[in-house]
Amino acid sequence: MNCLDCKNANCQIAKQDCNGAREEIISIYNEADNKKIYEEADRLVAKGSAGNLSRVQEIVRYARSNNIKKISIAYCYGIERQAASFSEYLNENNILTSSYRCTINGISENDICEDLSDSVNCNPIGQAMAINKDSSELVVEFGLCLGHDILFHKYLEKPFTVLVVKDRVYNHRPLSFFESNQAEDSA
Repeated sequence: MNCLDCKNANCQIAKQDCNGAREEIISIYNEADNKKIYEEADRLVAKGSAGNLSRVQEIVRYARSNNIKKISIAYCYGIERQAASFSEYLNENNILTSSYRCTINGISENDICEDLSDSVNCNPIGQAMAINKDSSELVVEFGLCLGHDILFHKYLEKPFTVLVVKDRVYNHRPLSFFESNQAEDSA
């Protein structure tokens, strides 16, 4: 299946079931937890807030609507100042925060792979495991490296959303790649 190759978009236009999974998926959405999350997302996007709120404001509104009192922030030390600003903003909006730097537990690269350096590196598994023990109800990912984010997601046992994606070239705005000449140059 390759939706990008589809020219008629009948799933959107004619409610066509392109892969035969419609009924099974609807039954999963109808599970209470999933239905609640979906309805809240719909209120944030389809019911008038789309384009009116920043992603940070959406997170606050989502937390309030779902009576979320505490959010964990899993962040990269390279953007710690911005993570602190985000935490302060949440606190100003009466949302408690806990935060987990990527270097938690002080694990060296060579503790994981013998042939790597002795410097402390990111520990996404440690971040996830510490957050799992935390009393937070939602996790906001904040600039974890590619690959590290995959391990973080693999071990995280709580609902999460991503606020910042690591992109050192485009100041953490990966869509800028497609607005630059670099996309054309790399082809």
